[in-house]
Amino acid sequence: MARQDIQIDTQYGELKTTDNIVGKTLYDLVLPDYVEGADNDNYIYGDVFLPKGSEKRVQDGFQAHVYLPYAPQYKELMLRFRVGDTDDNPEYVINRTTNQLWYPVVLPGGESIRLAEFRRLNSENYYNLILSKGRLELYSGHETDLLIKASLPQNETFLLKASAGTLYQHPLTGVGLIDYLHGNFENTGLAAKLQSEFEADNMIIVNAYMDSATGELLLEVKEKNG
Repeated sequence: MARQDIQIDTQYGELKTTDNIVGKTLYDLVLPDYVEGADNDNYIYGDVFLPKGSEKRVQDGFQAHVYLPYAPQYKELMLRFRVGDTDDNPEYVINRTTNQLWYPVVLPGGESIRLAEFRRLNSENYYNLILSKGRLELYSGHETDLLIKASLPQNETFLLKASAGTLYQHPLTGVGLIDYLHGNFENTGLAAKLQSEFEADNMIIVNAYMDSATGELLLEVKEKNG
């Protein structure tokens, strides 16, 4: 199997990230137009749908990742957890702190926040709700992680750029291509240096040549066990 590694922008040295986080369950969230018997003048109410059997997990520390489109409502949000997706005799999870159905959505620490202000946290409309003492603390749900992919092209570029002493863990490693600028490919020893450095990193150079128009060194490389 080809080697994999954390991806880095080889030109600027910046880490590449991805928004595709594995293992995050996204719960459906619905905001009804009106809730009978509730304070609709001051609050917006919503249902977070939980799969049947997961209601026992709703205790302090429980996290619910939700998508909530922007709504220009300057009201606070109250949510309840609805079990299953049937309309007949719906079940709800009781707030153990208040013995009521509803859970107020607040900022970490308990500060209030209006629905129209949610986009202060992120503009993607993904949020993470964490249950704490009967309240749902609101966090940005727009998360990133390091991007891991096949590393052959990246290894090739860094090995060419590195000079001896650049890599502290491997102080003798590196072609040091900059030292060969304006030299002749055949008589500077570059060809032998390329072969030895790439073989030491378990890579084989199939072909190597200089672009006559740009002066760029072009390599065709494969991994020994790839």
